[in-house]
Amino acid sequence: MSEALFSIIDRLQANVTSGLPDQAPAPMKVPAATYADEVQWRREIDEIFLKRPLLVALTCDIPEPGDFQAFEIANRPIVVVRGDDGTARTFLNVCRHRGARVTELECGSAKRFMCNYHYWSYDRQGRLDGVPGAETFGEIGVSGLVELPTEEIVGAIFAVLDPNADLDARRWLGGMEDSLAALRLDALYPYRTITKIESPNWKLAADGYLDGYHIGYLHKNSIGTKAVTNRNTYDLFGPHVRIGFATKRTMEFERSIPSPNLPDYMSLVHYVFPNVSMSGGHGDTLQLSRLFPGPTVNASLTTQQQYFREPVVGDMVRVAEEKRVVYEQVVRDEDCATIFGIDSALPAIGDGHVLFGRNEMGNHHLHRQIAELTR
Repeated sequence: MSEALFSIIDRLQANVTSGLPDQAPAPMKVPAATYADEVQWRREIDEIFLKRPLLVALTCDIPEPGDFQAFEIANRPIVVVRGDDGTARTFLNVCRHRGARVTELECGSAKRFMCNYHYWSYDRQGRLDGVPGAETFGEIGVSGLVELPTEEIVGAIFAVLDPNADLDARRWLGGMEDSLAALRLDALYPYRTITKIESPNWKLAADGYLDGYHIGYLHKNSIGTKAVTNRNTYDLFGPHVRIGFATKRTMEFERSIPSPNLPDYMSLVHYVFPNVSMSGGHGDTLQLSRLFPGPTVNASLTTQQQYFREPVVGDMVRVAEEKRVVYEQVVRDEDCATIFGIDSALPAIGDGHVLFGRNEMGNHHLHRQIAELTR
């Protein structure tokens, strides 16, 4: 274990002993109306999701040339693919002819990408390499798919949805780079079955991923059974947050323990702004959750994917599916059921405020970042 991880456990032990989590100087009020304000939501899409780096894949999602992952975010269909040269690139999943998608699959491996409308095809580097009846078409005027700025760092692939943007992933991470590197994201194996759960406004969903306060209450009979609630550590890296969670065995930890199983003594969540939560990773598993803003202010999609330290084949498929089902039930029946209720109740607050306590530092940071980037 690294000194950085020892330090987090030391802090968690101190918080358990004191009966206090890390705390902000004062509670924070957020106008309730901002969750349903369509003008504010449009600013969030335009200024955050369309202009800032997004974590679009992990290295282990597309380890070999031709491997790809495709999805839509903020009304932009994209495909992330590893080229024959080993470089990860992100393209708009839009044929340069008439705009049809060049793949309808969510993931896989391809020698080339082909629009099924007129069979225009593109190679793994996004170059146009086939136009049926080209001699009848006239001047084509394009050389390939629209490429988006992309950078791969510490096992994570970042892209900006604006093709003219600059991307400096190390700068964007704001110091979180070493903490993510410790997760060894490039040494994971994905379980390809992705859970998809309808959720309300994306900020309501994000609030839950940044909240360590609710674990022992909302999840007291599920994922919260091993937790010591409300003793969290919070570390801020640029717009991102790392949350430390104490377990009922945190106080048993001693540095002299040979080869400790870290998840027995604590867990970490890395929230990569604006929309990705990575839970765990220091043990055998990691769960990656993404929040996709929907077509309206009061809709979003939450997705979850499980990763493991060994290939998900044979009996591991059963293990992975069981874990997936557990977390689907927790998020759908506990988290999302609750935030849908919040979403329907917020209009009753009118001009009032949602209150975040001193102990909810992650939520403070999220809303400060959103306000700063959309003002």
